Amino acid sequence: MVCLSAMTAQAHVSLSTPCGRYQPAQGCPAPPAGQSIDYNINAPVSTHDAIDAPICKHTVPYAKRTVYKAGETIHTAYSVGASHGGGHCQWALSYDDGKTWVVLKTLIRDCLKGVNSGDKYSVAVEIPKNAPSGKATFQWIWNNAIGNREMYSNCADIEIKGENGGSISGVVPLYANYGPSSPLIPEFPNPTDDDKSQLFAARKKITVKVAGSGKPAPKPASTKKPAPKKTPTKKHAPKKTPTKKHAPKKTHAPKKTHAPKKTHAPKKTHAPKKTHAPKKPTPTPKN
Repeated sequence: MVCLSAMTAQAHVSLSTPCGRYQPAQGCPAPPAGQSIDYNINAPVSTHDAIDAPICKHTVPYAKRTVYKAGETIHTAYSVGASHGGGHCQWALSYDDGKTWVVLKTLIRDCLKGVNSGDKYSVAVEIPKNAPSGKATFQWIWNNAIGNREMYSNCADIEIKGENGGSISGVVPLYANYGPSSPLIPEFPNPTDDDKSQLFAARKKITVKVAGSGKPAPKPASTKKPAPKKTPTKKHAPKKTPTKKHAPKKTHAPKKTHAPKKTHAPKKTHAPKKTHAPKKPTPTPKN
């Protein structure tokens, strides 16, 4: 049975660096208590018809984590059994145990293309320079070009040494061919085939926030304040302040202007008294 499982593990592809959860590759840590090595780790997690495993394939994280610095490049490596004509790959990061993801890198069509069984294959994925410190989950997702409509996925448990709190912005991953309710990516062996790359272009934007000390930031409460209930208020008419209307001041009739005093006619000047002619001397008698 073990031999059969080991042969099955070589049939497809899995993430070996950093170590996908419960990866049997040499150098990977032992599974957590109660878990066991996954000798079928190269198998897909789903087809478009059915889901066979969770997104990360295994949900319990490793106790031991690989440490990376913000801005460092992860040189990912894979255990390749069959590359199925290549396809689309995404690499994403989560700080809250897989509740929210932000994509770090995407390859359309060319991921694993031309890789043969047993070949070494590596893709460089850079951790953002502003990545916050904290425990994180690193995810690889692959939709193959040829064969059954499948999705492959592995998760590695890492720790990032970066800023004390902060955020990373990007887009959310596309989980296609992950059960009947997921988007369908048909086979695309030829360059002219519809590879549904437009679905990747339409991924929603997201900002993953991390509080200080590597803890996922709590979701902010709604900033919309509920509109206050309108309590009908009687509009009081403004109080009329009685204003005493002052009677208009009586305008006095204009003072009568006295007629100009009559100027008396100039006094009549009396004609000069007649001067009597001098009396003729009375003749004296002659003796």
